[in-house]
Amino acid sequence: MPALMSLSLSLKFVIFATAIFVSNIVQALTGFAGVMLSIPPSMLLFGPDMAIAVINALCWGVSVVLAWRNRRYLNLKGVLTIVGFMLAGMAIGVKLYSLVSPQIIGPVYGGIIVAAALKNLLVKPSEKPMSHWLSAVILIGAGIIHGMFASGGALLVVYLAATYHNKYTFRANVAAVWSCLNLVLMFKDFEKGMFNAQALHLMLIAIIPLLLAVYIGNKIHSRINQRMFNYSTYGLLLLSGAMILL
Repeated sequence: MPALMSLSLSLKFVIFATAIFVSNIVQALTGFAGVMLSIPPSMLLFGPDMAIAVINALCWGVSVVLAWRNRRYLNLKGVLTIVGFMLAGMAIGVKLYSLVSPQIIGPVYGGIIVAAALKNLLVKPSEKPMSHWLSAVILIGAGIIHGMFASGGALLVVYLAATYHNKYTFRANVAAVWSCLNLVLMFKDFEKGMFNAQALHLMLIAIIPLLLAVYIGNKIHSRINQRMFNYSTYGLLLLSGAMILL
């Protein structure tokens, strides 16, 4: 961390722009994982609070674009149900944050994600929809984790991947969910005064690599088949779970 923090400002901006470009190709391709991939280097460059505020805002913008451009694939009732369960879970997570040790929750969460990813990579995913009670447990759990650590996306993807078996509907609906939930996080960051001159400067730096990344990610999405999309989704889930465990 000290080595990155001591870099010249110009070099920091280049590394940041590169991280935004690479992570948002993946975000545009799958509808998720942009935050997971861009937060670590951004935190090392600019500190956790600034990085999270800027990355969440950029992810919100990409999610809105993806959801709007693919709106014909949206299941509005499904999105509202997901958001409702996750908001309830987020309220619980905020309360639990000061009561439960992250050293307990983190490994359990990471283990669940790794197990789900490996199951679907090694065994053909079931076409049978999840039961209502299991769906509720997973979505509330995703909300709890998101309320505690702002990283409940992997558990949400476990639900969405089991529910939407078409790459277009999956991406559209996961993007719509993040369009709603990231507004809550952005409001909290705004209240904390995080959207200052530095944050706006970083967002301006990110615009061109972000637009290029979305264009490239969309092109890749249109060219890969469903099987490759599924492997990409569960591979990213596996990476996410492994990062949590480490």
